[in-house]
Amino acid sequence: MNNIKKKFIGLAAVLFVPFHLMANEVNAFIEETPIDECHIINDQLQPVPELGETNASLTPIYIGGTLYQLDKADFTPVMRDSYFQDPCTGKTYLIKVVVAYTATIPVSGDVGQELIFNINGDTAGKVMKLTASCGAFSASDLDDKFSISKRMRTNQTCTSMKLTLDVTGSKPASIDLNVLIAEPF
Repeated sequence: MNNIKKKFIGLAAVLFVPFHLMANEVNAFIEETPIDECHIINDQLQPVPELGETNASLTPIYIGGTLYQLDKADFTPVMRDSYFQDPCTGKTYLIKVVVAYTATIPVSGDVGQELIFNINGDTAGKVMKLTASCGAFSASDLDDKFSISKRMRTNQTCTSMKLTLDVTGSKPASIDLNVLIAEPF
């Protein structure tokens, strides 16, 4: 039993001492190597790719019960200029920040009748504010899953549906919306 105990203590010493020495070497390396914050900042700055117009020729929404499906490619990003000054070089960089996505879709068939507006969808877990308007109709929802349902007369003012998704923080991985404008049965 004493031999097993001696072998275990010897094995523990062999294993512990190198890890202990290695930890001291790592700590010494960290303390002796200053972090170059300027290098880190400059490596992270990337040129912003130019964003072109998205699908500008969306087919009209026809009032009468046809489901209209939209995805992220159907929306145009709305950009805001933001400036960043590099503390190391003093240079100022222009950064384009996406603050919203919009889509405007022509609507056909509003002759003054009562309409049902149904807009449902999601933004892949990203909480955003959806605002929808078409003439006298206006509604909004704040969530990652949207559900807007409203019944009203727009008195022939609904000729163009505007959808806006406000972005705070990171952009959504995807946008999926279903739009339906119908007459009641």
